[in-house]
Amino acid sequence: MKTALYASQKLKGDCVVDETVKQDDDWQPEAWRKRTLNWHLLRGFGQSLPASLTMSTPFIGYMILYHSKIKDFLGGMGGLLENPDQLSQCPPWIVFSMRLNLVYCGLLLLGIGTIAYRLFAPEVVKGSRSISDYVLQSVDSVTALNLRSMYVTIKSRRPQIVSSFINRAPWLDRTKSLKTASDALKKNGDGQLTIDVLRAFYNVKNRHSNRSAVYFVLLFYSFGFLLLAIPGLAFTSRVLCMIGSDLGVF
Repeated sequence: MKTALYASQKLKGDCVVDETVKQDDDWQPEAWRKRTLNWHLLRGFGQSLPASLTMSTPFIGYMILYHSKIKDFLGGMGGLLENPDQLSQCPPWIVFSMRLNLVYCGLLLLGIGTIAYRLFAPEVVKGSRSISDYVLQSVDSVTALNLRSMYVTIKSRRPQIVSSFINRAPWLDRTKSLKTASDALKKNGDGQLTIDVLRAFYNVKNRHSNRSAVYFVLLFYSFGFLLLAIPGLAFTSRVLCMIGSDLGVF
């Protein structure tokens, strides 16, 4: 608990570059796409309840919206594609059947993206709201064995920053015995090294894990939300047209 309190004082916001690593002469900022387009960006929607519901779109969408056999049980809602739109003073710019298809396809893309997110996103991202939350959850329970394993991961993905860790804690190298590492960790009174390793590990998993899957999910989410926006924009335009007609503008 003492270490967690110390960690909460050290973690100011969700800054993703720790000051100790930044002081390393070999340190260089990561590419913009990795700092911005990462799993944490996708987590906001990917972990939400609406995202979970979109995964059922292929089944619920077909049963409710496209299956005409059940329309009598849903007040005529099923089989909507069979009913033509009635033209009005401001005819719909997109027919109802097309709007329905756009909504269905948009939800379907969001569902596929969410399935990919749940499959490929790192557990440290899915299980924590932010990097600070992850550190606070882990700082009291992490062991020397855990830190050494994290160090190996960091070294494999961002070798340019590991010298700052090994200079401060040579026992992170697996050439040292585990007992030596455990004893050294116990002597690490302020816990700053533990915090720095946890933060670096989170950033590596967040920014470097399954990069192709990140772009896949981002693409499906982008097109999904775009398709969902089209019917709303078309409907809003029609409402404005009708308002303008009532006011004599058109």
